Amino acid sequence: MRTLVAVIASVVGLGIGVSAAGAATQGDGPYIDQPDLAGTPVQVGETVYGKFLASRHAESVGDFAAAATFASQLLAEDVDLQDIAQRGHLLMATAGRIAEAAELAERVVAENEGDPLANMTLVTRAFEREDYREALTRLNKIQLTGIQRIIAPLMRAWALAGDGRTEAALDVLDELTGTNGMGPITGLHAGLIADLSDRSELADAAYRRGIDASGETPALQLVEAYARFLTRNDRRDEAVRLVEAFTHANPRTLLIEPAREALADGEAPDPVVSSFADGAAESLHAVANLLNRERLRAQSLIMIRLALHLRPDSPSTLFLLGQVLEREEQTELAMEAYDAIDPATSYGWYARLNLADGHRAQDDMDAGLRLLRAMVRERPERTDAARALGDFLRIDERYREAVTAYDTAFERSSDDVDWQLYYTRGIALERAKLWDRAESDFLKALELEPDQPLVLNYLGYSWIEQKQNLERAKQMIEKAVLQRPQDGFIADSLGWAMYRLGNYTEAVTHLERAVALEPGDPVINDHLGDAYWLADRRDEARFQWIRSLSQEPDPEVEAIVRDKLDGKQLPIPLPADQRRDI
Repeated sequence: MRTLVAVIASVVGLGIGVSAAGAATQGDGPYIDQPDLAGTPVQVGETVYGKFLASRHAESVGDFAAAATFASQLLAEDVDLQDIAQRGHLLMATAGRIAEAAELAERVVAENEGDPLANMTLVTRAFEREDYREALTRLNKIQLTGIQRIIAPLMRAWALAGDGRTEAALDVLDELTGTNGMGPITGLHAGLIADLSDRSELADAAYRRGIDASGETPALQLVEAYARFLTRNDRRDEAVRLVEAFTHANPRTLLIEPAREALADGEAPDPVVSSFADGAAESLHAVANLLNRERLRAQSLIMIRLALHLRPDSPSTLFLLGQVLEREEQTELAMEAYDAIDPATSYGWYARLNLADGHRAQDDMDAGLRLLRAMVRERPERTDAARALGDFLRIDERYREAVTAYDTAFERSSDDVDWQLYYTRGIALERAKLWDRAESDFLKALELEPDQPLVLNYLGYSWIEQKQNLERAKQMIEKAVLQRPQDGFIADSLGWAMYRLGNYTEAVTHLERAVALEPGDPVINDHLGDAYWLADRRDEARFQWIRSLSQEPDPEVEAIVRDKLDGKQLPIPLPADQRRDI
């Protein structure tokens, strides 16, 4: 068998000459009328080769759903090429089309019985069918390298438990505990397996091992599972202490609310998992989370899709799916994931916050603002929706409204307000021309975080614009530059500070660096043009102003730049007696 890549490469030797290719691109006839290899009209995206290339392109830009669709169409052609089943399986799994992925996985393992992803897909299907022997058979085919050293033992433990071999399952997890950092995860899963198998003493010991291995920061899943176990076993006081300790360490999270509500109701809560397939889904989720933390998002996405195939309504896994898709800039798919989360669950609140971000990414500010305003009213005790609303309004340049939203967040805050809230409100206040309040917020932010480069830069820049505290302002911006040497906007601030102080040669040096770091920013290019002008480099100044206009500046900047190009309002050097060499 030949690969499809080889077949495409062989086209060069099958009579497709330069003239035919040129006719398809140079207007000698409609593209769809050009003959393909078989002499039939080419319909764009409908030939075998077109589907292959379209699938590869969609995959390259992260659109796995489209890539899977093209691969599915390609596979329908029944092309006998060895690389199509493997690639199709990968794309189907990534797009969440697990039933189709499993069919292709059968073809993959027929060629390579040890293929780890194909076998894991078949393991997932076996759990769905409650065929734990089949799952164990498939797991035995997987070589324990890379991430398989973690996911395969976790899935093996759940398959053994499903097959009624609880002690053997716990032995597998004990062995995995030796892997660095796996104590909390193996403690959780050993506890879940023993709990589901009605082995209370073993479950209690396992949960406790997981808690102890976590140090001072046990994971939510572990705390919730153990708290539910303790409550069902008439140890409510211990459950309360566990949940309260977690709440004290994480005072703003809503995710512990289900456990708190269960304790308040006095009813015995259900276990975290109710089946062995649920446990397998939790294993896949745990590994997906680890991969996501390492920024291995393509691999994480596959584990998430397999987990959701077994537990499609899991709010935590749907939320992780949304996060991964969002970071892959698949905003619409991310929003679908967030929208699938039941708003009544503890993840529903955070999903809606992220949905608002999705609306902003899609330039639908009104939808995002409606959602956030409703959330601000819904939970009057929380600050996060009010802060997000303030950010939305500030980005939309509705500064006074943003100040009002930030004020609401302050009113709802305890005394423990972080520097970011002072900083973002300070920006809105400064843009709303409420400088006294803005300056106070920036100074408070620096009191809380003395060397914060964003605050140092913003306040220092503002002072220099107002010709206040010049020496301190320059020192602040220099400190910010040292902390963030690759930040073009902070480099621009230092250059503009030199410009305002009349040090034009030094201003050019810093502004040239700022333009190199942020070549597409119209304001930075305008600043460099001004510095060039006063450094007697007039042609270069005009070039930078023209360049600034090409970068779609806002109307106010555009008007100023056009005036300068027309010879109006040209930069004027600072009088010699006002120049400061500080």
